[in-house]
Amino acid sequence: MRGLWSRVDEQLEYWLITFFYGYFCLIILFEVIRRYIFGSSSEWGEMTARYAFVYLVYIAAAQVAKSNDHIRIDLVPRLLGPRGRLALYVYFDVLYLILAALVIYYSVGVVRLSIATDTLMTGFDLNMAFAQAALPVGWALLAYRVIQRFVRTIGSYRQSGEVPLGGGGFGES
Repeated sequence: MRGLWSRVDEQLEYWLITFFYGYFCLIILFEVIRRYIFGSSSEWGEMTARYAFVYLVYIAAAQVAKSNDHIRIDLVPRLLGPRGRLALYVYFDVLYLILAALVIYYSVGVVRLSIATDTLMTGFDLNMAFAQAALPVGWALLAYRVIQRFVRTIGSYRQSGEVPLGGGGFGES
């Protein structure tokens, strides 16, 4: 069971990104064909593709947080020693987690409101909460990956006395 969980944990974002990107591309392709060849399009196609893209963005953000490959200027961490770099990375991760907690807290309220009022998506009889859930779900996954990165950073410092600059799964030093 532990092996299955580690495989899911390792590949979760990859599978979800592949699913949402494939759905996004197929729906857009079908809608273009329907519009230009058949002269009509569905009411739900563009909208569900838009929300698939939103889910894709938040899941990709979690993937980037996990691998520590986000765009950054690393001049200051390069100038710091291992202890200073550790303090800076811990500070960044704590700020990330505070932001994630705020986003999750307030976005769950919006999702609850959609459920309570039974707000439906335009052109599709599905509760808007499914689309709005991208925010708390995406940020919860992001927070989980930041916590994993935090634990890896602390572990790396304890084991070797160094804190990698990041990227490529902590391949650089």
